[in-house]
Amino acid sequence: MSERPSWLVSFAKAILLHGVLLFILFLQLGSEPSKPRVQVKPVETVQAVAVNEIEVEAEIQRLKAAEEAKRQQEEARRQELEQARLREEQRLRELQRKQQEEQARLKEIAEAKRRHAEEEARRLMALEQRQREERERLAKLEQARVEAERLRQQEEARRKAAEEARRKAEEDAKRKAEEARRLAEEAKRKAEEQMRKAAEEAQRKAEEVKRRAEEEARKKAEEVKRRAEEEARQKAAEEARREAEEAARQKAAEEARRKAEEEARRAEEARRRAEEEARQKAAEEARRKAEEEARLQAELERRQQINATMLRIQQRVERNWLKPQSYHAGLSCIIQVRLAPGGQVMEAKVVRSSGNPAFDRSAEVAVRKASPLPIPSDPAVYAAFQEFNFLFKPQG
Repeated sequence: MSERPSWLVSFAKAILLHGVLLFILFLQLGSEPSKPRVQVKPVETVQAVAVNEIEVEAEIQRLKAAEEAKRQQEEARRQELEQARLREEQRLRELQRKQQEEQARLKEIAEAKRRHAEEEARRLMALEQRQREERERLAKLEQARVEAERLRQQEEARRKAAEEARRKAEEDAKRKAEEARRLAEEAKRKAEEQMRKAAEEAQRKAEEVKRRAEEEARKKAEEVKRRAEEEARQKAAEEARREAEEAARQKAAEEARRKAEEEARRAEEARRRAEEEARQKAAEEARRKAEEEARLQAELERRQQINATMLRIQQRVERNWLKPQSYHAGLSCIIQVRLAPGGQVMEAKVVRSSGNPAFDRSAEVAVRKASPLPIPSDPAVYAAFQEFNFLFKPQG
């Protein structure tokens, strides 16, 4: 302390005064009163001697009385000084008691300040630990958010890829359909070309037959005179040949038309099948992509529900947790939990200890006290919580 207390100054003054009083008392008690010497003048007569003895006796009595009075006065003063000394000693003892009490009070204050400082240091350490754990928790939440964002971006990329694949499949289907239509038109054109060529060939053959017939007729006309009977026979043969050629021409034209129609029908059927297969393939691909996208979205929602449920379980267990005396910040353990359909805790046991048995027991008790745990009714989410491992790491 920078200033001395007032009682300490008073105590020093009292000790000094007490010393002075004791010193004076010692001097007074140590000095013996000296009796006055009486010088008796020698007298010559006997009467004078007798009178002088009486006077001497009276003087002696007076001196004794004075001495007694002085002794009583000294005794009274000594007693007064003794009482003053006793009072001073009493006051000094009282000052010493007050000093001791003040020292004890100051010691208690210092001890209280030390305890307060230690408690404040522990509180600051605990606060720093909580802040550090809060930062870690926020970092984990940020990491989870980043992971969710990454999954969302992946999902968005997959969706865009599926959309792109669907668009490409549709374009490919349209291209194939267009190609099939083009092939069908090409086949139809070829069939028509074949029909046209067949018709032209038939017409050419018919003209050739006609020319030959005319040539034969001319020759026959020239030989009418020479061979009438032969002409009749040849005419009949020519008529039969002509009829056969006409039948062959008609049959060839009909066959060419039939082949062209069959080719066109086959081309149209191929185009239709190609279009149908492309449409079915595109629809199947789109359905598969949609199912995959729905499955991924459902899986993402299920994981989000699982994470949210795990956070609610953590909070509920911490609310039911009683901190043991041996607990210190940073302890954690893993508890295996088995649940009934309604969230009732069937079993809770530590599978990875914290090294502190009291903390492990308190964690198991907190899980049982938190029963029933907040489990969602979704069967897909509940399946993840029939039996699961739970990291118990209280905040603070």
